[in-house]
Amino acid sequence: MKRKSALVKSTRKSPPGSAPGQLTVGRSSGAPNIRVMAFGPDRILDQTVTNVSAIVDLRKDFPVIWVDIVQFGDTQLISDVGEAFGLHKLALEDAVTSHQRPKVEEYSDHLFLVALMLDGQGSIDTEQVSFFLGDGYLITFQERPGDCFTRARDRITNAKGRIRSAGSDYLCYALLDAIIDGYFPALERQGDILEALEDRVVRSPELGNIAELHDMKRNLLLLRRAIWPHREMFNNLVRDEHDLIALETRPFLRDCYDHTIQLMDIVETYREIASGLVDVHISSVSMRLNEVMKVLTLVATLFMPLSFIASLYGMNFDRTASPWNMPELGWYLGYPFALLLMVGSAAGLLWYIWKKGWMR
Repeated sequence: MKRKSALVKSTRKSPPGSAPGQLTVGRSSGAPNIRVMAFGPDRILDQTVTNVSAIVDLRKDFPVIWVDIVQFGDTQLISDVGEAFGLHKLALEDAVTSHQRPKVEEYSDHLFLVALMLDGQGSIDTEQVSFFLGDGYLITFQERPGDCFTRARDRITNAKGRIRSAGSDYLCYALLDAIIDGYFPALERQGDILEALEDRVVRSPELGNIAELHDMKRNLLLLRRAIWPHREMFNNLVRDEHDLIALETRPFLRDCYDHTIQLMDIVETYREIASGLVDVHISSVSMRLNEVMKVLTLVATLFMPLSFIASLYGMNFDRTASPWNMPELGWYLGYPFALLLMVGSAAGLLWYIWKKGWMR
């Protein structure tokens, strides 16, 4: 079975030598779907828009506006959004190019953040989500439909918690927190698979176990590759002072930082267990091979004196030529004597092996 490797896969779409800030998207990307949620403590507006001018008009009436753009098939529309909000061209290029690692970059009047979101369908495939955080607005770019922001939208719609009364920085935290929390169920599933593998490896080491263990180690490596930069990103947000992030939001970001540390601890623990299971599997297979070899060696050792006796009395010396030429061949009980000699030799050798503890 041919496997695709996501470890070395590159999804950069811009050809080498392209001008910086050039928007290049893949052919498979569909038309952008722009959903705007504009809200304040007392009112909310949730709608889908098709032009940038409608978004600009909403900024005048609401303290916070969230522009969620899914898919990047229309580069002109993406460029218009960037011009309307004054987004840096390099950051806008990174937002529509799905090869970025989680990071945070500060520009004159906005922050650019990149996070990797799991698809939530049980796999470990990640999707790049880009954030532009500015004064009173948050713009998110998603590669494909479907995300983990449903609860955040419900909190905005139903005015639960402080999300409606806080600024765009708290909204950005809420979405980042949803992304980070999405890694915990994925790791729980990997832990269940690892536990089942552990039972199978210990009880009955089979050839298929080693392939599943390597797949597990590969999945954990991919998760580590996705989680580790988030830790650096949150550390940057908490450590450095950004004018767009209020002091009241920093403790919440610190909580996300703690979650990334917990995730890294879980991933490293699972990786050590998986590596240990590979050693256990190899040791178990070697032990089974040693048991088989011990049985075969025991059988061969027991038949060595029997073969010697049979070959000794199978030599065709002429008894009439000399009285010393195998006188046993002329005995009345020569055949039972040879059989008893074989049985006695085998029994004596078997007792000696047992006494030495080689059969235990």
